[in-house]
Amino acid sequence: MTEFWSVILVISSTVLSSLGSFYMKVASKSMNGIKTVINMPLIGALSLHTLSAIMGVIAYRGGELTVLVPLASLNYIWASLLAIKYLGEKMNTWKWIGVVSIMLGISIMGYGDLL
Repeated sequence: MTEFWSVILVISSTVLSSLGSFYMKVASKSMNGIKTVINMPLIGALSLHTLSAIMGVIAYRGGELTVLVPLASLNYIWASLLAIKYLGEKMNTWKWIGVVSIMLGISIMGYGDLL
């Protein structure tokens, strides 16, 4: 049985991971030479990804992998929303179908745990 706190921790982890990916994209625009080492968005991105990984490891202690790993797919949804809102990226029909498919898959996996 998967503990509720474990689910919340994985979902929180996906938010941090998506923010980390967002900041990596931001950092990539200004990377060159020595500035790469002191690139604050890159440092922030690496910190967020590290914290996300630690949270994931802790979350796995309280739940089943077959429940928690599909939840980690929420990362794709958060990243897409951040890219649209803050980077001006466009979503086409196929991308939206992918996002909806991920959401349906997560729902089906979660429902399967209840049976």
